[in-house]
Amino acid sequence: MTIVFVTGLSGVGKSYTLERLEEQGYKVVDTDYGYVTNNGNGDTEETVLDEEKITKLLNENGQTLLFIAGCYSNQSKFYKHFDYVVLLTAEQDVMIKRIDERTTNYYGKRPEEKEEVIDSFNHVLPLLKNSSDLIIDTTNMDVDVICERLKSLL
Repeated sequence: MTIVFVTGLSGVGKSYTLERLEEQGYKVVDTDYGYVTNNGNGDTEETVLDEEKITKLLNENGQTLLFIAGCYSNQSKFYKHFDYVVLLTAEQDVMIKRIDERTTNYYGKRPEEKEEVIDSFNHVLPLLKNSSDLIIDTTNMDVDVICERLKSLL
């Protein structure tokens, strides 16, 4: 049926939006939980989508309505399997405020992580914009409006 991939930087509302869609009865997968792996490369380590698990998820759910969310460097490998790639964005100061206030995900609270978020805003966000079918600015948008925009794709 339809698979919608929701992407965006930390603090734009991906997880919150998926929670609301799930409350409304939709099948959702937040890839932050159980669908990532760490790739070590010398001094650096990067968290990426676990390609085997994502492939299995897509094979098992190819005929259902599904919202998947995440933001990882290897996600474009799966774009051909998604009917839509939707980018959620927000103003940088709003993202930082949301990260500071959230209690369900602690990424971005440490100074070095906050620097990563700001760097991603400047360097990764333009790439995400270029590869998305739809961009939704969540800065001043209620989660229910975001959900309605996503459901309209179905």
